[in-house]
Amino acid sequence: MTTATRLGRPVTGVLFDLDDTLFDHRGAADRGLRAWLSGLGLDGILEEHVERWFALETFHHERFQRGEISHVDQRRARIRAFLHGWDLADDAVADDTFAGYLACYRAAWSAFADAAAALEQALAAGLRVGILTNGEQSIQETKVRRTGLATYDVPVFASSSLPAAKPDPRAFRTACADLGVDPGGVVMVGDSLRHDVEGARAAGMSGVLIDRTGRYRDDEVQGVDRIRSLAELGW
Repeated sequence: MTTATRLGRPVTGVLFDLDDTLFDHRGAADRGLRAWLSGLGLDGILEEHVERWFALETFHHERFQRGEISHVDQRRARIRAFLHGWDLADDAVADDTFAGYLACYRAAWSAFADAAAALEQALAAGLRVGILTNGEQSIQETKVRRTGLATYDVPVFASSSLPAAKPDPRAFRTACADLGVDPGGVVMVGDSLRHDVEGARAAGMSGVLIDRTGRYRDDEVQGVDRIRSLAELGW
């Protein structure tokens, strides 16, 4: 197995987060939501709707990650809270309504421009490479396939198929075991300070924070290896 380095430390493997690291989830969700709301005639106060949608997504998806509700139930909870004046008590009606947004979201799917090159570079450096993501296995694999990232044939480890979701150390250690690498030589690259960087550190790994939009203040990430583009990894 080839060993590369990152900040002077030996690296034998790398795990990439998917959503908002390799895959532009926020951009696709924003574009899809705006198209969906426009079709519903709800674009009059669009920005308020968009921010509320993302707040509900974060809240209910984390409930799913903790195992409190199923993936389908978190969708139903989100759509009912978002369209609280609508009669969505029937599960089939709620599912059909959410499907309208989902179609618009999927039509906007795309990988970040630096994603393919990052996978290619890591593989060329001889590293063991995987994708570690919180989410439903089949959905996350579809994202990888639909955006062309499946070309690189790296395994996708999604929380629905793991003992726990990030930032639980078990998620990281299971992925490392499946890759056949010791956690101490693995770098986790992701956009979440809590889920990706702090979770990786708790599992005995290194973490690299990709902060494409300047989401984090400097004082929040003191001592953290932060990059703005995957092109900065440079194995």
